[in-house]
Amino acid sequence: MAETTKGHANRKANRYSERELAGIAGFTLFTASVLLAAFSPLLATVATNTPVMHGLTHGTMFAAMAGFYFVITRCKGRNELVSSNRVRTGFLALQLLLPGIVLLETVLAFALPLVLQFALWAVFGASGAYFSCVWADVRSSLGEERIRAANLWSFGLAGCIVAGVLAMPGPAAITAFLLLCASSFALLAASPPSTTELTSERDERWLAETSRYSPNGSYIMLVDGIMCGVIAGLVVARISKGVLPPITMGAAFVCVALIFLLLSRKAPRLLAMGRVQLVLLPFLVCGLILSGFLQAPWNTVAAPPLFVILYLLDYTNASVLSLRGTLLSISPCYCFARGRFFIVLGQALGWFAGAFVATDFGKGWLTVAAMVLIMLVCAYIVVATVRPDQYAIVAEEPEPVEAPPAPMSEPETDPEAVVEQHYKHKCAEATRTFNLTPREGEILFYLVKGRNTRHIADQLYVAERTVKTHTYHIYQKMGIHSQQELIDIVEAQEAGDTA
Repeated sequence: MAETTKGHANRKANRYSERELAGIAGFTLFTASVLLAAFSPLLATVATNTPVMHGLTHGTMFAAMAGFYFVITRCKGRNELVSSNRVRTGFLALQLLLPGIVLLETVLAFALPLVLQFALWAVFGASGAYFSCVWADVRSSLGEERIRAANLWSFGLAGCIVAGVLAMPGPAAITAFLLLCASSFALLAASPPSTTELTSERDERWLAETSRYSPNGSYIMLVDGIMCGVIAGLVVARISKGVLPPITMGAAFVCVALIFLLLSRKAPRLLAMGRVQLVLLPFLVCGLILSGFLQAPWNTVAAPPLFVILYLLDYTNASVLSLRGTLLSISPCYCFARGRFFIVLGQALGWFAGAFVATDFGKGWLTVAAMVLIMLVCAYIVVATVRPDQYAIVAEEPEPVEAPPAPMSEPETDPEAVVEQHYKHKCAEATRTFNLTPREGEILFYLVKGRNTRHIADQLYVAERTVKTHTYHIYQKMGIHSQQELIDIVEAQEAGDTA
């Protein structure tokens, strides 16, 4: 009876509140609107519905997003910016300008000058980047496990929404897009407020004191973005010409979510930012080379699977970044913006490159561009294999390792001390098994005892953010997502002691 009551209490504690559900629903609708705008011809007009114009307009949008991420990482009042209701309302109005004008052009059959259309795409990109930072900040209040769940299920449902909207006729699809943006904003107002109380100055001090940019991580995310932009441009061009069905993109995103779900359950260790790249990039290189020898229509058929692989890389990186700020005790929107800048800039370059190769002059450079991309990816694989410690966007500086306390010379007679020594041996075995550092081994011992971050920081005389950083690395190396999983793994270790 007691076990039944306890299980019921645990299930009740794990339920989402109404405000949390509103936040997840709003994030789902926002994700669907971003995917529709970024990877479909939905917002194209008569003047921009060509492969060249697709590349230029989408490239402008991604360039504006990258510019916003760059600015917000240097904005001293970023936390106030993303939490201001007045600013949010202003950016919503800016976000609705482009789809609203496209709807009017479709219904009333008039055309704006191209300069104004490109300006609208830039404004839409900046507003989309703003709301992505807002949602990254809001999700930080959910906690680690719920952030992971919200990312996965929201993305899968967003893919289904994308497929449904793209199956609608033009005016109806754009109207649905406008409703997605407005509904997301309405749910944002009902979602739980961010629990982050960190200042911009603390963000900068944290980065200056404890970490630096990893050139390899920045480099591969830029290359990922370029390839994603090029392949996405190819697919969107085929959709606009009627060669591929419009729901192709929605199906691609659903496939990404299903693959991510499968990996998270069967091989969670592969979802570390560096590992998934080393696993998927060789397949991507082979696919690019193979598609170069394929003739129409087989090269078109090969494009969607290549996009799925590319976007799985992007989705993995975004999922890691959405947790990183929370785990490292810095502003989530700050960490998210710093990481997303590279891949979004790469996507802008990729779309512009796609526009170039779609011109009569650029067609002759298509093979050269493909070879350059393949060489860049191969170079990264070599570098990452030689230097496996350089994956992440932010690589930490090594900390001085303190020697563990010397064992007592006298035999232990206290039963509690005997049990503690037993678990020390188990933790030592887990440290060797999962190749943890000495400092990570110390923190592992306290985590197994059920201690929280503040207690561990007090015991080891380090900052709480340092404990969270090491905890994040322990979870990554052990391929787990919760403290209970960690305890289960350590208890299953062969202690090898004689206690």
